Amino acid sequence: MVTDLHTLTGLPLGTFDISAMEIRGRPFSNTPLYVFNQTSNIEADDNGRLYELWYCQKFMGERLAFQIGKLDLGHDFMVSNVGLNFLNASFSWPIMPDNDLYDQGPVSPVTTPAIRLRYTLSPHWNFLFAAADDNPVGGPFINAKDPWNQNRDPGGTRFSFRTGALFFGEVQYRRTLYGRQGTYKLGGYFDTGRFPDQSDLRKNHKTNWAVYAIADQTLQHFGRITELDAFIRGNWTADTDRNQIVYAADAGFTLKGPFGRAGDMAGFGAGLGAASPYLAQADRRSDLPMQGTEYHLELTYQIPITPWFMLQPDIQGIISPSGGVLDNKGQHVHDEAIFGLHSNVTF
Repeated sequence: MVTDLHTLTGLPLGTFDISAMEIRGRPFSNTPLYVFNQTSNIEADDNGRLYELWYCQKFMGERLAFQIGKLDLGHDFMVSNVGLNFLNASFSWPIMPDNDLYDQGPVSPVTTPAIRLRYTLSPHWNFLFAAADDNPVGGPFINAKDPWNQNRDPGGTRFSFRTGALFFGEVQYRRTLYGRQGTYKLGGYFDTGRFPDQSDLRKNHKTNWAVYAIADQTLQHFGRITELDAFIRGNWTADTDRNQIVYAADAGFTLKGPFGRAGDMAGFGAGLGAASPYLAQADRRSDLPMQGTEYHLELTYQIPITPWFMLQPDIQGIISPSGGVLDNKGQHVHDEAIFGLHSNVTF
């Protein structure tokens, strides 16, 4: 619930938001799929939890926006607007921070105390910065009984400030050329916390970081309603000793208004996440298959049945889940196909 305090009180105040989630359903990406990242961007453990709680105030003629509270930083950083059309979580929140940061990073459903600044220099340039707690749940980085650490804080109200601080920075550039709009982003994050060594869990390393680049681009207009868009995103870190995923990339195309149907959208996306060579060394010492690169593919179609009801049939393929691992029965996990149907009701 977002409230405009200026409209409500007549005072020069900003906006206030409080929201919650009621999550039901059995997570399936860890078991039986054994994938690096969730195959659904709404997959989570069963809980009813506080989601976001924040206050936002704008200054300098609304060019500077200051936001403070319990935030989902996935709304602001590392986002591809074209990628958000897909259901695999890797296309919304990348596979690299999802595996390399505490609690899968500061995104739904585990948000974090943070401050966020956005400065709009011009219609073309935006600058973003955020400082946050890197582990609001306060759990260990590796938790075999609760891999996502969500059940350690089922209500979303526990905050721990003992691990470290997480900083994000991003530069955004928007440009329209020949009637085709593009948005380009360059950013990175830095974490002051401690992270387990990928080849020896008894060892820890201080700090962590990664950089990323994103491009969203309209490629072509076909008539009045049909439009072809594309995105590409890459993530990389040199800290291969403390990160499960050391580089990742994803890309895709979406076609708005296919078959002359305004509101429909067809999309095809693909991506990969490469495991750390230190993790592969640990697997080799344990006589396990050495983890390598996981690949994911997705074909999706959005159908607005009514202005408030949307259906999205979806097909995904996972090649070499988690880079090649054994399941809990000691058997090799084969390539996978996932068929889904997502619906969205707006009211």
